[in-house]
Amino acid sequence: MKKNDVQYFKVYDETGTKLGLHCRIGPAVDGGIILSGHMDVVPTKGQTWARPDFKLTKEGSKLYGRGTTDMKGFLACCLASLPLILEKELHKPIYLAFSYDEEVGCLGAPRLIDHIQKTYAEKPSFAIIGEPTSMITVPAEKGISLHKTIIKSNAAHSSEIRRQVSAINEGVKLVQWLSDRMEKWIAEDHIDSRFDPNHSTLHVGTITGGVAPNIIADHCEFLWEMRNLPQDDPGEILEEFQAFCEKQMAKKQKVASDFKITTTSVISSVPALETPKNSHIVDLSQKWSQHKKLGAVSFASEAGLFSNKGYQTVLCGPGNMEQGHTADEYIEIDQLKKCIDYLNHIVIHSRP
Repeated sequence: MKKNDVQYFKVYDETGTKLGLHCRIGPAVDGGIILSGHMDVVPTKGQTWARPDFKLTKEGSKLYGRGTTDMKGFLACCLASLPLILEKELHKPIYLAFSYDEEVGCLGAPRLIDHIQKTYAEKPSFAIIGEPTSMITVPAEKGISLHKTIIKSNAAHSSEIRRQVSAINEGVKLVQWLSDRMEKWIAEDHIDSRFDPNHSTLHVGTITGGVAPNIIADHCEFLWEMRNLPQDDPGEILEEFQAFCEKQMAKKQKVASDFKITTTSVISSVPALETPKNSHIVDLSQKWSQHKKLGAVSFASEAGLFSNKGYQTVLCGPGNMEQGHTADEYIEIDQLKKCIDYLNHIVIHSRP
């Protein structure tokens, strides 16, 4: 291998059609820093773009295109910093870790992190996830879990509604329970002012069911998500919901013996992030970014997955999530310059 060649590792998904990448630059010693981001983006279907969606367009101080903010900008900065990283003699390693399928549930990160831990004998100390935070250090973010609830009953003529059970009617009650449970957090002042909104949230995104207005619905299903504060256990809320469903089944099976409610997880729960403010990585990131302010974000990312594997983790990256996922997504060129400067500080930190 040539001096400036970088040995990298591909981490495929179970189908062999998607891959993540990771590499180490520097010595095989403990205490290194992982720079991580995802390579996938959300689709542009249904959005009206005034500029090409998958072609980079520069206008004034902005770069337009899908993923410029979320989060190709950070990946580009990492690659642009490679020559400097390779040029300097590091005493602590720097790792690059790029994942797939973050946008559909952080599916690629667990396999990527496991591969990193199996590949290198040494242990990195820190992980920086370059999600768009306007280069503000973010040590806290909400977790997310996505569920599908299915209600099954018996079809009958709509005039028999008092003798049968409508799956849609019962589904509405479950949706209302989720809405009421969210309001309960607010009523009980169970809030965290760092976040916006400042409480855990429950949201129903889609609902389908029924065949015709004159047929009692024998089927209803809806997809719902929970975005939980770090201090809230999503498992406990799911148990509360399941307990309510059990009560409803016990009531309605007296009328319709085949009545059933089932809830399954569509994706594995993505954990929240809560890195203590006095952690070394928080202090370092604030110095490198030259921002004393600390942030907290309500979107979920792979940060909690890295944290749960033992790395002190923060989010810090160029761009603002207000532009992420939107038509004519863009990133300010100045944000990329600030990110490059941030990464240069990491290189300096990693030198003798």
